[in-house]
Amino acid sequence: MFSIITSAANSAMKDISVLDALILSIIGFAIVFVVLIVLMLIIWAMGKIGEKSPAVMAKLPKINFGKKKTETVEPVVVEENAELADGTCGDLVLIKTEPKDAAMIMAIVADSTGIPLNQLKFKFIKRVDQEEK
Repeated sequence: MFSIITSAANSAMKDISVLDALILSIIGFAIVFVVLIVLMLIIWAMGKIGEKSPAVMAKLPKINFGKKKTETVEPVVVEENAELADGTCGDLVLIKTEPKDAAMIMAIVADSTGIPLNQLKFKFIKRVDQEEK
């Protein structure tokens, strides 16, 4: 049965000229580009609707991408008997921030300013959500 289908397809392909194949390929590309433009316009219109109606956007469900929310203020306190390293400046208060994220922020600040991490003094690190602005 498969050989019948292939032979029918081969006989149909023998009758097509190069010009016909070129026209068919141009039509195929045009269809793809028209569909892409329509999708682009739909996404653009959705963005404009969201900008003009914040009440609608507020009703949409908030998506949490697996990040834990820490609502408490957690001071990081060093034990009294522990010796501090050179350049250590005391306590650091984390406000709605995970210790892992705070360490990453401190490393980024030290790298971007060019100041060694032990010469920087961080008093607190606070996560600011866009809703709070």
